[in-house]
Amino acid sequence: MPQFKSTYNILKEVDADEVFDTNWMDSDKLVLPPKVDWDYKRELQVEDVDIWECLYTRGGGVGVYAAWLPYAEFYMITTGSDLKSDDMWINGIAYQHRNIETFYGPEAQKRTFQRASQLGIHLPIYKEWVDNNDMWLHQPSQEKKIILDLGK
Repeated sequence: MPQFKSTYNILKEVDADEVFDTNWMDSDKLVLPPKVDWDYKRELQVEDVDIWECLYTRGGGVGVYAAWLPYAEFYMITTGSDLKSDDMWINGIAYQHRNIETFYGPEAQKRTFQRASQLGIHLPIYKEWVDNNDMWLHQPSQEKKIILDLGK
């Protein structure tokens, strides 16, 4: 069963604001929190995400998360607490500073997988359906190159 956490739950208090409703266990079908697709009109930031799907978690604040609400190609890897740093502030809330890396947009999933592997985190691989309108997020970015032939 998928597991979900709020940004507050991940970055502030690991034992508070968990995204789970005990009534979900009363169903014989998978029940998921609501989600709304991100429109990609601007770059998504950590503070924009209310709910994350947990792809991997372990003690010490280590985890790999995928944005769920809003739903986008946006991933966050936390590699534990940074005890040398002051708390960070997001929307007026002090969060214990964590070492955070984010991956957004085209090939974010691939870059997240590679970085997790470098950190010794082995994520499972699944086949997934991608709508044709969202294929641009799963293909290498096509840089436009201008080639001028000045010889003629």
